[in-house]
Amino acid sequence: EKTLLKVEYEQGRFVVFEKLAKRLQAKNGDACMFGFSKKDKCAYIFKETPEEDSYYLRQAGDGRPYFRFTSKQLAQFFIDVFEIQDEKVGYFEASEQPNDKGWFKLTLEV
Repeated sequence: EKTLLKVEYEQGRFVVFEKLAKRLQAKNGDACMFGFSKKDKCAYIFKETPEEDSYYLRQAGDGRPYFRFTSKQLAQFFIDVFEIQDEKVGYFEASEQPNDKGWFKLTLEV
């Protein structure tokens, strides 16, 4: 089973699936942030201390083991960095191990 982040581009809806949330050691209400490398055509996700520009994970509902948040601006970053054309949804797989900053690399599933 893959460790995935789902991005619904038009609505700007992000879904952090259970396996990715566990890898981030994140729970409901935790803050996460993203980094991007246009050169390497990848993104990074990491849990952070809540800040003004953080994205907050919200449990999708009782008994649902995944989290959601919405940001059309962030979705646009994914579209730009990964050069998304007409797709409505994208799935991004997270690396097994974090880098030296504690960030997990996200690559586009094809």
